[in-house]
Amino acid sequence: QTLNAAGIEALYDDRDMRPGVKFADDELLGIPHRFVIGEKSLERGVLEYRNRRAAENVEVPIDSALAFLREQLWTK
Repeated sequence: QTLNAAGIEALYDDRDMRPGVKFADDELLGIPHRFVIGEKSLERGVLEYRNRRAAENVEVPIDSALAFLREQLWTK
């Protein structure tokens, strides 16, 4: 909801499937940016971000995730 309110189109994949299947589907759909919300990362107060063109995930503090994504979208 926060992303949509900020004018950013978002897809929330809540299917009951393994993460690898969801990630493969993201690639097929060409989704350029992905946040992964996992139990362990939530305990640490972070989200896992992945740019489709990058090889590594980046941990982003939850409270700055929107600003981080805006930077990724509009400065690249």
